[in-house]
Amino acid sequence: MKRLAVAMILWLVGGGMVQAETSDAFTGGDIAAIVRDTLAANGEDGSPILAEQRRYYPCDVDLTVMPRREGRWDAVDVVCAGHVPWSIIVRTSVEVPLGYRFGMVDTEVETQAVVVLRHSIRRDEILTAEKLEVTKVSHAAAPGVFFRIEPLIGRRMAQNLGAGVPLRERHLEMDWAVREDDPIVIETAVGGLVISMAGVALENGQTGDFIQVQNVQSRKVVTGMVTDEKKINVKPNLN
Repeated sequence: MKRLAVAMILWLVGGGMVQAETSDAFTGGDIAAIVRDTLAANGEDGSPILAEQRRYYPCDVDLTVMPRREGRWDAVDVVCAGHVPWSIIVRTSVEVPLGYRFGMVDTEVETQAVVVLRHSIRRDEILTAEKLEVTKVSHAAAPGVFFRIEPLIGRRMAQNLGAGVPLRERHLEMDWAVREDDPIVIETAVGGLVISMAGVALENGQTGDFIQVQNVQSRKVVTGMVTDEKKINVKPNLN
C-alpha cells in the first residue's frame, strides 16, 4: 500500500495527471437549472448567478438546495450528501427582504443603518475605511446593502458611484478567493496523504468554483476546486 501511495505521489508531482472521463460531472448549467426550480418552488422570483460552462464534481444522490441564511434566498447552498460529499455557494438575483437585519425581519423600524460612500468613487478604485461611513436610510432604499464597513475594505468598485449612495453587491467586483495569475497552493489527497504543490491560477474563482490552474513544476494544466483564499484542491480522478 505504501508503495502505491509513493508511486501516486511521484506521478502527481511529476505532472503525470491526465484528463479522465468527466461525463458524469455537473456543469454550471445543470446546477443553475436545479437552483432555478427550487427558487420557483419556494415562490421566489430570481435566477442563479453562475457560469454555466463551469464543471463541478459528480454526485451519486440528488443535490439539495437551501437558503444560506434563513428567510432570504439571495445566496443558497447547493449540497451533495453522497459518497463523496461537497457543497458550493450560489448567489442569486433574489433581493434581500425589506427590513432584513442579522437574520431577522424587523418591520417596526423605519430606518436602517447601512454603509454608504463618503464621496464619489470611480470604477476600479479599492475601498478603504476612509471612503466609507455608516448612515441611516429608509427601508425602501435598503435591500441588498451592507451593514458593516470591515467586510468591504479591500473590495474593488465595478462602477462609478456617487457620495451618499448605499453600497450593494452589484456595485462591487466579485469577491474572488483566487484571481487570475495569483500564485496558489495546489493540494491533492493520495492514500491518506495530502500533497501540496505550487501553482498559478489561470482564471478567477470564488470558494466552491472549479478553475484551471497550472502546476509550476510540471507546467501541466489541471482543474480543481477553490477551497480557500489562494488554495485549490485537485482530485486525480477528474484530471
